[in-house]
Amino acid sequence: MSIVKSILHSKFLRVLVLAVQVTWLMAASQSADAQDLAAQMSQLKQTVFPLRNDSDYDVLITRAGQADVVLIGDSTHGTEEFYQQRIDISKRLIVDRKFKFIALEGAWTNIYSLNQFIQSKNPLSAEQALDVFDPNAAWLWGNRPMLEFIKWLKKYNEQLPPDEQKVSLYGLDIYSFNESKNLVIEYLQMFSAVAAQQAKRRYQCFNPFNNDIHRYAQAVSREPDLSCEWPVVEQFRDFDECRLPCPQQYPAIDPEAFFYARQNARIVKNFEKGLRLKYVTGEQSMLWNERDRHMMETLLAALEHLQTSKTIIWAHSSHLGDARATEMAEFRQLNLGQLVRQHFEQQAFSIGMLTHSGTVMAADDWNMPFKLKTLLPAHPNSNEALFHRLGIANFVLFVHQAPELIEFLNETRLQRHVGVVYRPDEEMKSHYSHTHLASQFDAIIYNDVTTAISLLKRQ
Repeated sequence: MSIVKSILHSKFLRVLVLAVQVTWLMAASQSADAQDLAAQMSQLKQTVFPLRNDSDYDVLITRAGQADVVLIGDSTHGTEEFYQQRIDISKRLIVDRKFKFIALEGAWTNIYSLNQFIQSKNPLSAEQALDVFDPNAAWLWGNRPMLEFIKWLKKYNEQLPPDEQKVSLYGLDIYSFNESKNLVIEYLQMFSAVAAQQAKRRYQCFNPFNNDIHRYAQAVSREPDLSCEWPVVEQFRDFDECRLPCPQQYPAIDPEAFFYARQNARIVKNFEKGLRLKYVTGEQSMLWNERDRHMMETLLAALEHLQTSKTIIWAHSSHLGDARATEMAEFRQLNLGQLVRQHFEQQAFSIGMLTHSGTVMAADDWNMPFKLKTLLPAHPNSNEALFHRLGIANFVLFVHQAPELIEFLNETRLQRHVGVVYRPDEEMKSHYSHTHLASQFDAIIYNDVTTAISLLKRQ
């Protein structure tokens, strides 16, 4: 019996010793991990450039200004600080680096009225130019920072020498389907009743669905023969291949008016394709991908039209941070930031803007009134929370500046994205995705606490 007790006792001691060793090793490992994290955080803190006054942006302007295309992505649409910082950076790039074009994530027709205003081509006041009726976009442009900015752009353009190119504003987005159809027909009616009638006949393909593009796409998913693909493609090709009178053939034709009409035909073609593919395949990513491809097409067409290479792009970070560095890639989604990097390579410089907490202007759902909302503090395992722990209110970080930090910054972390809609009660599901920050952007502007955009009028 004593031998059995001795064996059991010795086994117990060995298990006890092993448990102690495992506990010690785990504690030692955790201590080492904590030390590594502390060292990385310390180095990160020394790497950032605090933003206290206007001159602190000099290093960002120097680096970004060397590129041809500067992308500035906001992580929350309805944020005052993001608007103002984006405007301040754009002004510096325009004045110091001679950038001539700003492309906005906005409906083509809405933004075009802003372009006409800043180039003194219409009699509207600044407030009238910003008075957008789309409930999903009214507050995106009808706010005080934008009011002051378009006034500044108009004044800047007016003081340029007559032979110097003015700054232009164009919208990149695809959401003006019915309006764009009508504008194509209106343009053609100015010089060719035959061409206008042909466009009208082509676009009548949508009439059985009361011009409801969603009803049309749903019907095509059931009956492919109802597709309007061929008519809208042919209408665009009439413009794109100069099958209609175009400025290259007839110098009397206004190149700007022709470009505007051609772009409206492009919107009809691309939105039809994106929505049709979404319903036919049942994959939401199809519409997203076609939308961002459309943005890229529009960007390249505008650069060719304006004969400039220096452009600034404003859009949500989900469009401008390289999709290959986010979980979007797992769902076969691409975005404009990825397409720009692939096309322009080292001549593209992307900036992401993040915040930890504060207030934001957003709606409960699409086509609903916007309201003042409180941002929840960022998730503990997010890029925003990582920067919050630095204890610096506002800063710029060049993510590739310290090579030894790239791996640390590229660890998989959550990142928040708030667009027109914000749902705090389901924030994780609706507003967070996994990213690899150092591969997503070239620089980050971080504001620890932000405030909602100030509007020109109450809804």
